[in-house]
Amino acid sequence: MNATMSGETSLAVGRSSTPSRVATWARAYARLGWRAYPVERGGKRPVYGGWLADASGDAPLIDRWWPRDAGAPNIGVVAGESFDVFDIEAPHVEAFEAAAPGCILPETPIARSGRGGLHVYIAPLGLGTRRLVLRGVHIGELKGSGGVLVPPSVTTGPYEWLRDPSTVSIAGAPPWMRAMVQEPRAMPSSPIGRLTPSRAVALMAGLYRVVAEAREGERNGLLYWATRRVAEHGIDRDAAASILLTAALDAGLAEREARATIASGLR
Repeated sequence: MNATMSGETSLAVGRSSTPSRVATWARAYARLGWRAYPVERGGKRPVYGGWLADASGDAPLIDRWWPRDAGAPNIGVVAGESFDVFDIEAPHVEAFEAAAPGCILPETPIARSGRGGLHVYIAPLGLGTRRLVLRGVHIGELKGSGGVLVPPSVTTGPYEWLRDPSTVSIAGAPPWMRAMVQEPRAMPSSPIGRLTPSRAVALMAGLYRVVAEAREGERNGLLYWATRRVAEHGIDRDAAASILLTAALDAGLAEREARATIASGLR
């Protein structure tokens, strides 16, 4: 691990990175202006729908979400507001660190994920979620929307701060990191024209499949593309929006984010 990163953990809760003081951790994140929400214990799925809208920094609500130490849920925080995250997959951490000028990562909060990857916190870029590519290899995602797990969450292993946000401010992404952010794939346009009912049904089935099976980093782009096909072909917008919302939720998009994308595409 890069010598510029410390293994110390503070964030005003001591050195522990176990789930025993989860509410205290969540309140500490709230003091940073990060909105938190509970995530299933040992996993990444929010414990209830509407989490993106309801994520909060309210201390009494946090105490209700994490009322006890034993069996406490993981902590998620909302990305794209106070920060974005460069989420580097474990097999590509060494290549990512080596790409840094002088092999020194920026002075910004950095965490180790449960699978051994890196979460590098940077100032929001306003790009949403995108794929990260280094020398033609997909190495992870830029998470500028949705949520991200934070210490002391545990999945395959524990999430741990290597450089915690109580000791260093969130920095902007340097040019060498920004160069890894991949532009969304251009989607081919369909011939424009109103369809017969049977062809409209077939098209909606295909659009549902494309959105529901979209990979992380492409989901919003594909959802927007699908809504534009609906608009171009004159398909009933209310019915199509309901179908595409279901597909987006199946793909893992947050409901609030999916509804905003659909509304934008149908304008």
